[in-house]
Amino acid sequence: MLRFDPAHTASYYDAYGEREAARWEKNARARLEHAVYRHHLSQHVMRDQRVLDAGCGSGAFAKVLLEMGARVTCLDVSEVQLEACRNFAPGAEAYLIGTVTDLNCFPDGSFDVSLALGGPISYCLDRASDAVEELRRVTRPGGFVGLSVMNLFGTLHRFLPSVLLLPIEVNRQILRSGDLTRDVNDGHECHLFRVDELRTLLRDAGLEDVELHAAGWLIPNGDVEVPEPGTEAWTMLLETELKASAESPGAGTHLIAWGKAPR
Repeated sequence: MLRFDPAHTASYYDAYGEREAARWEKNARARLEHAVYRHHLSQHVMRDQRVLDAGCGSGAFAKVLLEMGARVTCLDVSEVQLEACRNFAPGAEAYLIGTVTDLNCFPDGSFDVSLALGGPISYCLDRASDAVEELRRVTRPGGFVGLSVMNLFGTLHRFLPSVLLLPIEVNRQILRSGDLTRDVNDGHECHLFRVDELRTLLRDAGLEDVELHAAGWLIPNGDVEVPEPGTEAWTMLLETELKASAESPGAGTHLIAWGKAPR
């Protein structure tokens, strides 16, 4: 497996800049995927709870959490993304530079809910287990840990035309390891998880009642006309996506996982 390089990840997302903020609004698929995340947050976070948003990026989830009335601490490896988070999601209790693999600035049980949504664990590579164990450590007994990672087979499905342009041996190596290297992926170095791999990672970290869901697979690739948010048709589409994502967690571009810190 590739070795975790926080300096490279920070540099990549510093350069990525405003594209991260536009990630959840760029097309119908992205908007529906963000609605799936909002649903999950509504099921696991309550008003006035202490929430860690690790790998907060430009604040897409921090903003939702603050609107829900949570007490949010934002953490990211990228100065550029953290500054974007300050501007897009003002009102958090703290905005900190750091990595999810090392949360020593927080005592045990500091948060009711600890999150790493949008893919941060995929960048931790050989230190993914450290990251999940840290999330569990800083979560109070009985509290929730929620994270999402990039999914191997769902990603291959979504980007199949580009995948088929790569040499066969490169694709075989990706399938064997789950790793996307910098040279193959324009500097975007990350790990793509299988369903059982992620489930084992969470259970080995001591999390209980682990559940997995897909994110981002019901709407086909490319732009598709979908109903307006808030309409009855949109509600039906979202409800269908949620049911499908629970039934087939490995079908989407990302895997969403929840577990409870042991009491």
